[in-house]
Amino acid sequence: MAKTGMTRRIDELGRLVIPKEIRKNLKIKDNDQVEITIVDNKIILNKYDNLNKDRIINILLNCLKKTINKNILFTSRDKIIDYAYINKDIVSDKVLNEDMVNIIENRKDIYEYHYNDKIFSIYPLIINGDLYGSLIIYGNFWNNNEISMIEFVRKFLENYLE
Repeated sequence: MAKTGMTRRIDELGRLVIPKEIRKNLKIKDNDQVEITIVDNKIILNKYDNLNKDRIINILLNCLKKTINKNILFTSRDKIIDYAYINKDIVSDKVLNEDMVNIIENRKDIYEYHYNDKIFSIYPLIINGDLYGSLIIYGNFWNNNEISMIEFVRKFLENYLE
């Protein structure tokens, strides 16, 4: 593990400020949760992500993919958590590009986001007023049934992850 050379004091309430450089490097933003663990007498801090891969979510995504025949990505705010896809070139890296992260952070549905000659629809997942991630669908030519199914899966995930 690399040392940063930084030291910080703990205040009278037991609080510790994580330096801005470390928060930026780990993409920890205001109101993000941090997981605290102890390993070998050391305190370990990790960005908490409760969107870990889950069998029910994977089954749901695969069912949706088979039904609408489109690639589906399930993301946290900045990385891909799970996916059901047809073409492997869509998921070359599990980190989302900065434009997609900004779109997700904006919390608005985007029906046609063009990136590298591909078209994506982005559906943010809002749970108890907090942004948790998104469903990203690769493809276009939506019909009302497909949109209804995507909305159903989004509502299911928001309730399931609540």
